[in-house]
Amino acid sequence: MGTEKNKVTYGLRNVIVWPITSTSDDGVPTYGEKFKIPGAVNLSLKAEGSTDSFYADNATYVSTVTNNGYSGDLTIADVPEDFRVKILKEIKDKNGVIFESSEAKPAEFAMACEFEGDINQRRHVFYRCLATRPDISSATIEEKKKYNEAKLSFSAKPRLDTRIVKASAEQSDAGYNSLYGEKPYEKDLTVTPGH
Repeated sequence: MGTEKNKVTYGLRNVIVWPITSTSDDGVPTYGEKFKIPGAVNLSLKAEGSTDSFYADNATYVSTVTNNGYSGDLTIADVPEDFRVKILKEIKDKNGVIFESSEAKPAEFAMACEFEGDINQRRHVFYRCLATRPDISSATIEEKKKYNEAKLSFSAKPRLDTRIVKASAEQSDAGYNSLYGEKPYEKDLTVTPGH
């Protein structure tokens, strides 16, 4: 496989979630078993942060940039049961009935997704996400069926231990397949020569 990089990307598929089952006192997450969210329609995330300046000598003396991650929406065909139970903490009883409790505290999770490109597919991993409950809506069938979609609003924040927000790799990168491992890819601190 060559080392050419994408000029453009498009599409969305292969959305994977790892529940964060616990976080140590040092901020190290423990990840549960990954599962797939089928029916990805759209991902829209806005960068969060700010630029702050300190003025001295009649000029901008120092400027700092803050990276607070992202916030936005994942639109999908329907919310799968795994996400409802493992992430949103809805309760499934022995008869298969799922209950939503006002006392539920959603779990944080890591999420990966894949964009297509003109040369390579590109994968992204967001390491510390938190989602809110989706709205519920449907409508009567008229001349044509209108398919419902579910929108998951979520934030993607820096990990507490490494401060890493996200990672990405293209098919031509050595770490590409590792992004979809049994747990999210961990940073390799080996420096590439010339970088």
